[in-house]
This record gives sequence, structure tokens and C-alpha cells, in this order.
Amino acid sequence: MTAGPWRWQRLVLVALAAVGAALLAVIVASFWSEPNDNFAYWLAGQRLAAGLPVYVTGDAAFVPYAYHYPPPLVQVLAPLTLVVPPLAYLVVYRVLELLVTWGLAGRRMLPMLALVVFVPVAVELRFENVHLLVALGIVVGLRRWPWLFAVGAVVKLSPGLGVLYLALRRRWRDAFVASLIGLAITGISWVMSADLWRAWLDSVLGRADIVGNSLLPVPYLARAAAGVTLAVVGGLIGRRTGELLLVAGITVANPGLAMNGLAVFAAAVPIWLAGPAGIGGFTELPRPPRASARLAQSAT
Repeated sequence: MTAGPWRWQRLVLVALAAVGAALLAVIVASFWSEPNDNFAYWLAGQRLAAGLPVYVTGDAAFVPYAYHYPPPLVQVLAPLTLVVPPLAYLVVYRVLELLVTWGLAGRRMLPMLALVVFVPVAVELRFENVHLLVALGIVVGLRRWPWLFAVGAVVKLSPGLGVLYLALRRRWRDAFVASLIGLAITGISWVMSADLWRAWLDSVLGRADIVGNSLLPVPYLARAAAGVTLAVVGGLIGRRTGELLLVAGITVANPGLAMNGLAVFAAAVPIWLAGPAGIGGFTELPRPPRASARLAQSAT
């Protein structure tokens, strides 16, 4: 009785995967022959290594290859740009993006190709930003490694809302670990170059009321407030619905919410498939009883 619906679901999946494969082939053939958004990080690292300014202010922050994220990422990349060829960086980044997409699709090829049909994911693969990495960071952060929210926050800011979510869910240890790692990264980065942080803050404050390349015609501060609200409500609700609200909050509060920024919503796929309890609802399997308990049970 269940073979019919399952067969139709399989056919739909195969059809979507075929379309996704065609889109991916076009993206690789047409757009991966030259650098895209991810090259902005590499160029910023080169500028820092050469002692040149990294940040720009106002509308100039939205020109191609402009870098306007917090300093830790560029500080990590700066020494690498001295020894790693740009081509190697681009190849590794593209392989990583494909692996991340595969991971979000449950590490299965057909669902991965079907996921590419979601237009923001296809656009993200075309422009090669970090939104798919942010999406996977949300999933793994909720499930296993909460410190990924702190790592994401030092690149895109909005993943830091995951720490707020964890605290509201009373996952105190996870929230503490994530906060501690975030503070450690920020503190080390500040000690390395306080001037770089001041330049970043100046660039952020200089475009706080600018819509920029956002799909939503509202300033960033308004979107950030909406993102915090969604994360708070999600934290109070919890379970699958709460986690989906967290994904929405992180997406809305993204500093540069262009079409590919909506690729963060790809995190909703594994969250939805996890069931009503959500990803954070998973618990450890019960430990096997001790030998003494087993003997007592056998005696009864």
C-alpha cells in the first residue's frame, strides 16, 4: 500500500535532482572560471599582510570584493595569503561548499542536487559566499558543537543569536562554552590589532542606516532587531518550531541579506526532517546498567 506514494516521492526527488544537476553544471562551467565573493576574504588578507587598509565605509562597503566582516577571519587568512596560491584557496573553498551542501542534504547525492533547485542555494553556489557554511553551522551547533555559533558570529555576526537561543533553552553549559570561545577569539584578535577593530566598528556604524544590497528595504539595525526578536521567541518555544525561528532570525539579521543570503534557510531542511523535537531535542542513549544492577535484575 505504501509503495505508490514512495514511488512518486522518489520520482519527484529524481526530477528535482536532475534540474539541480543541470543548474550546478551551468554554475561550475560559467561562473567558477573566475573568483567570486569568497575572494574578498582572500584579498582582505593580502591587504592586511601588506599593511594596507582593510575596511571601507558607507556604500563603498557593497562594491565587489569589499570586506566588511569582523577582523578575526582576515587575521587568520593574512599569513596564509603569503604561502598559499589564490588558485588553491579557490579550489579548496569550492570543494568545501559542495561538501557542505551535501551535508545539509543528509550526505546523500540526490537530495543534495535537489537542494540546488532552491534558488538561494543556487545563487549562493554561483557567488560563493559563506551562507551555506552558516547554515551547516546552525545545524551542527544545535546538535553537537555549540561553539560554532561563536565562530559564525566572528564572520557574519548574526549566528551569535544561537548563543542567545541556547541560553533561553537553558542549555547553560553550551551557551557558556560558546560565549567563552567567542570572547577568547575576540580578545586575542583585539590584542593582535585594536586598530583593526576600530576600523571595523567605524565601517559598521557608517552604514547602520543603509539598506545596501539587502532584499528588504529596511536599514540593517531594524533587521537586526527583528532577528533578535525571532531568536528570543524561538528560544522560548524550543523544539522544531523554535529552531526554525532561530534560522529565520539569523537569516534576517544577516548584515548583507541579498538573494544568496536566504541560503541560510537550507538549515531548515535537516531541522524539519529531525521531527517535532528538532535537532536540539536529541539526547544521549541511556547508558547500559552496571554489572551489579544486571545481577540484581537477573536475581529477580
